[in-house]
Amino acid sequence: MSDNVAVSVKDLHFAYDKTEVLHGVSFDVNEGDLLFLLGPNGSGKTTLFKCLLRRYDPSSGSIFIDGQDIHKMSIQALARKMAYIPQAHFPSFNYTVLEAVVMGRTSYIKNNSAPKADDYDAAIAALDKLGIAHLKDKGYAHISGGERQMVLIARALTQKSKVLIMDEPTASLDYGHQMTVLSVVKSLAKEGYTVILSSHNPEHAFLFANKILMIKKGNIVAMGDPDKVVNRQLLESVYEVPMDLLDVTRTENNFSRNYKVCVPVFNEGI
Repeated sequence: MSDNVAVSVKDLHFAYDKTEVLHGVSFDVNEGDLLFLLGPNGSGKTTLFKCLLRRYDPSSGSIFIDGQDIHKMSIQALARKMAYIPQAHFPSFNYTVLEAVVMGRTSYIKNNSAPKADDYDAAIAALDKLGIAHLKDKGYAHISGGERQMVLIARALTQKSKVLIMDEPTASLDYGHQMTVLSVVKSLAKEGYTVILSSHNPEHAFLFANKILMIKKGNIVAMGDPDKVVNRQLLESVYEVPMDLLDVTRTENNFSRNYKVCVPVFNEGI
């Protein structure tokens, strides 16, 4: 295993009852990678995440983080290595934003103990890092969806975990907040965080990812640099809809960048 491999999945199988939904999934994610997990509904993305997070035990296969088998680690040790950011979270109680972020320190706080000053310092540092410290005294239930997603990222950063698992973090956000959240995620990867992020939008992968993993019916069908491995034929095969994949070039201040855009192809009359 390479020294810079952060997460390694080896021949992973998982079945619900007798129905197998992951079929020998294997891949490596390096330190600093921003990996987009793409695939249609029911392809196994959520199941894979639950195996990575040890919510599910695989039928066979192994998962390593920093070279350690996650099934030989305590939950506390795993939490210090890997943090989870869900696509949405609706709290039962209206904690302040600061209180919500401090919850990320749970694996460092002894049972029946309260957070200490250094836990709050870590939470404030995470809020500062993401530019949302002004929200710290607001009710977590009363801020916008985009703000709440940033708070969830801040909570993950307080865990001091270098691997971030993100389940469709932009699914319920408007376009502006999607770009804000994904830009923050990209900056974290540049700092050395390893991010595995699921998405239903291939265009987001072209914009932000350095690596994609395309999964369908529990099998990996493509992995690598999105500009090199993703093409129209692959997208049509995975999503089962006719489409074009267009190249768009934008030039500003003598700097040009190419963008890929997915365009569905409809029958006449639609």
